[in-house]
Amino acid sequence: MPTPAAVIKRRLGDLEARAVELHERIAVLQREAAQVEEQVTRWRIGGEVFEEVEQELREGRAGGRATGADDASEVAAAEGGGESSQAVTGAEPASRYVPQWSEGADPARLPGLYAKIVEFVSGADGPVRVPDVVRALFGEGASRSRHEGVRVQLKRLVEREWLAAGDGRCFTAVSR
Repeated sequence: MPTPAAVIKRRLGDLEARAVELHERIAVLQREAAQVEEQVTRWRIGGEVFEEVEQELREGRAGGRATGADDASEVAAAEGGGESSQAVTGAEPASRYVPQWSEGADPARLPGLYAKIVEFVSGADGPVRVPDVVRALFGEGASRSRHEGVRVQLKRLVEREWLAAGDGRCFTAVSR
């Protein structure tokens, strides 16, 4: 007949082995989840690009000629001379992804997620942070890279005067 100490020792050994097995399975599942999240991100980005191109085609702006700039100013903007070429020609550089806010500008015409971000922030009761926007647009399980992408988009919208940022982390709609 086994002693109580032997029974406890055997059960403890079984439980420890089971815990190791579960931790190994968790590690495998975490790696698989990371791979699937990468694929989800790629497909989301691909869908956004598709929507942007489709919008450009509907608006008749296909081919990167949204501003009607000539080839020389487009090349200068692409080569990093966007500011100087803008000053010389007086035209908005073609490389600008989000236009500067202007009177009568329609946020619904912003490309990709930018319109959805402006809509969400404008409809919020107060200042919002990056995680709030990410949760609203992508749900609870959004990846860290999604957070960083939305942070960049929010900052770009502030830079182009579509939104305001009090402390750089809280974003609000601009009162006009």
